[in-house]
Amino acid sequence: MSEWLFLLLPVSAASGGYAAWRYFKKYYLVDRVQELREAYCRGIGHFLDERPEKAIHAFADLMASDAETIETHLALGNLFRRKGDLEKAIEIHESLINRNDLTRVHAAAAQFELATDYLRSGLLDRAESLFSNLTGDEHYRKRALEQLLHIFQHEKEWLKAIECASVLERMGRLPHALTISQLYCELADQALSAGCEERALALLNEALEKDRCCVRATLSTARLQMRSGHFDAALQTLKTVESQNPAFLSEIIEPLILCNEQLATPVGQVVGYFGYLYGTYGLESAGLGWVAYLKTESGVDAAIDQLHLMLDKSPSIKLLRMLSALLLESEQESGRSILIKVDRAINRIALPSVRYVCGHCGFAGTELHWHCPTCSFWQSIVPV
Repeated sequence: MSEWLFLLLPVSAASGGYAAWRYFKKYYLVDRVQELREAYCRGIGHFLDERPEKAIHAFADLMASDAETIETHLALGNLFRRKGDLEKAIEIHESLINRNDLTRVHAAAAQFELATDYLRSGLLDRAESLFSNLTGDEHYRKRALEQLLHIFQHEKEWLKAIECASVLERMGRLPHALTISQLYCELADQALSAGCEERALALLNEALEKDRCCVRATLSTARLQMRSGHFDAALQTLKTVESQNPAFLSEIIEPLILCNEQLATPVGQVVGYFGYLYGTYGLESAGLGWVAYLKTESGVDAAIDQLHLMLDKSPSIKLLRMLSALLLESEQESGRSILIKVDRAINRIALPSVRYVCGHCGFAGTELHWHCPTCSFWQSIVPV
């Protein structure tokens, strides 16, 4: 009898365990699944009702009751960041980083999100450290390099930015030649500030090798040539802007005038070139220069006649200002008082206005920025 009882003990234990499992499955697991489903539905409902704060709290409850769900942590951290609660986002993503049960994929995801939190918070050193770690991860390498490029540009670490952009260029995902050429121009500006003109010129050549259409490098090279007295070379350098980007031709007019004055270029040649620029591109600044040289060559009346033709074609405040000035110069005393009033009125109307506009974001200003202060695009701002 005792032997039979002994044999029945395992059966009894198994049946007891099975009964306990059925009870657990019936009551606890069902309740648990229902609880998670309700929390999830509450969160989604709040989003649909455009109540993100309540949605975040609902998902926070879900995360607290299901602490093993890594995806939930990542999603919730992102929600806090989008809401602007960067401190909470950092707290959540840091808690993930400190876990020792993460897969390589989840660990990289947590690092990227935490680095993004740091970047948004202005903690650039921490962000740089994490993004640098991620450059070895195949999945996050490109995004990490793009964020590092943003950080290096913000911190004016131009050499690091060039290295970063060069790696991105070799990856072949996006063209970075324009960016790299602008970064070389920034280095050239630094060299100029330090009085190293030869170094600056070498860097500008690097910029032009990277992007033959880099107008900024061309203008800076011409300025250096003018500083060293090589006005003939500067004149030829300035004229290459036409083949690079005609939108920037207005930027070469003043230095062209200075070069021609220093070289004592025959007025007829200058009149011919400025007339070509105005006739081909409708460039107002070239037209104004054309009229000024025409006055020197043929007199005030010839300049006034040309201005009348230009005003008929495309009237503007600047042309009117020049016309009023020339009329004052040629008019007899009887009509001067009226012309003076007209001239003053035009000058008041012609106060500095928008001269440059970004073709990417629409930023407008009175100064030429090579790096848009709003959208951070390079060479996207052009003369109006």
